[in-house]
Parts: sequence; C-alpha cells; structure tokens
Amino acid sequence: MDKLRDALKGVAKELAKSISPGTTLGLGSGSTVAALLEELSPLVLAKAKSLRGVPTSTQIELVASRCGIELVPFRGSVDLVIDGADQVDANLNLVKGGGGALLKEKVVMGSAKRTAIVAAESKFVRRLCDNGARVPVEVFPIARESAKMKLSLLGGVPEERLLPKGYPYYTENGNIILDTLFEPVSDPRSMEEKVKATPGVAEVGIFTFKPVTVYRLGTDGNFEALKSHD
Repeated sequence: MDKLRDALKGVAKELAKSISPGTTLGLGSGSTVAALLEELSPLVLAKAKSLRGVPTSTQIELVASRCGIELVPFRGSVDLVIDGADQVDANLNLVKGGGGALLKEKVVMGSAKRTAIVAAESKFVRRLCDNGARVPVEVFPIARESAKMKLSLLGGVPEERLLPKGYPYYTENGNIILDTLFEPVSDPRSMEEKVKATPGVAEVGIFTFKPVTVYRLGTDGNFEALKSHD
C-alpha cells in the first residue's frame, strides 16, 4: 500500500501542473480517488489558492470538504474528472460502480473536457469481465425482476447487491444495483448500449468515454500514463 501511495503522490504532482485557478474538477468516488485528493489538494491550493469540485457521492463530498475543496453544484460541464476504476481493459475501457455511484460518475464524466483515471496495476485486464468481474447495473426498483430477465437474455448473470445483513443495497438515487456477470467483453461499447437500452436500467458500469488518460499505479511506487484518443 505504501508503494501505491508513492505512485499516487507522483500522479498528484503530474495532475497539479495542469490545474489552474478557476478549474472545476469532477470528483469520482472510492478509496483511490479519496487518497489522490489528499495528495493533490495541498499542491493545487498552494498554487491556485482555491479549488472547486463537483462530488459524485456523499463519501467523496466529505473527503473533498476535509481537503479544503470548495463544493459547487453541477452546472452541465467540468474541466477535469478525476476518478478510479474497478477494471481497465487493453483499450482503456472501464468497469466502474463498485461503490454504487456509477450514475452520477457517468453524468459528470460525460461532460468533462478531460478525464484522468487512476487504477492499481492489478485492475488491468485484457478484456472487461476477465477473472469473473461483475458489471454494476443501476436499476429502478420497479424493474427489479424484469431487468434480471432482460440481462439474462443478454448473456448476463445478475445478482442483486445486498448489505451485510441481507437488506437490499440502495444507491443515493434510490435505485438498486444488479452486479452482473458477463463473459469477457470483446465489444464494450456495444454491450454498454445494449444494457443501457434495457427497460428500467438507469445506468451501466461500463465506461467507454474517449479521450481518457489512465494512470497505472505500480507496486514499485512508480506510475505510467496511458492515453487513448479514439
């Protein structure tokens, strides 16, 4: 973990170079993003004196406030999204949503001028869903059963996310999540579109936005910046 933190410090220094006064950040959710903000905010605040951010979850809202980031409402676009990923494939497509914030994350990321993703090297795979990883699918509660059937027809094996004591997990939007197992995905964009078109699905945790820069965090304390423009 210490080495990954060292890699995050390097990414923070790199990102700080491109963040100027007036920049509005889209703040993804999760422990990696939280740790990155802790490293990034002092560097930016020392230079720009202020930093604005649009949070995508209560978790990251609390972290951002603690780091001195001014929280602002989403007004349709942001300059730079900083986020993590549960999986990254060879073409820099992503699976996200392990923390349940995929809908807000996708809305904000879809509005961004630039996107920076940070992920440990263990998250990188050849194809999404390799190694049995599941894709989070956010679903309106009324569609709980019908969405399961439709996802099954797409080759998926949906499993409703539950809290530790067995109660249904609800997102901050009041929806449920079906963590869905698919065969390794050869065409992520097509799968993203098919799942999103399922009646009752609010959002799917396959992210194919481009351009994107993905920072691969190494266990040796270094990082590699991977860029996709297509």
